[in-house]
Amino acid sequence: MRRIAIVLGISVMLILDSVGEGPAGQGNPGVGIFVRAGGVKSPERVDLNTAGIEEIARLPGMTIQTAERIIGSRPYRNLDDLVTKKVIGRKEFAQIREYVVIGSRKK
Repeated sequence: MRRIAIVLGISVMLILDSVGEGPAGQGNPGVGIFVRAGGVKSPERVDLNTAGIEEIARLPGMTIQTAERIIGSRPYRNLDDLVTKKVIGRKEFAQIREYVVIGSRKK
């Protein structure tokens, strides 16, 4: 019985931490999430042509300076423009690709 309580406690802590609701100063301040029917969590996509600096800076591996470069190189026609315009490198692009869109194609 005690083992079950420990496992449940740890599970709750991990879930709260993953949605940013854990103790102050902990959690992931990154991209917001929502729950689809069926309970599968998926990241909310950020439109790079309209997002603010704070929203872009919360993406994985992004800094304020990188977010400023992304905003300064707008507009984008497609996601590959980030690399072809040399705004970010391929590795940085790979980290954020699933979290971003161009235009109103949010999924």
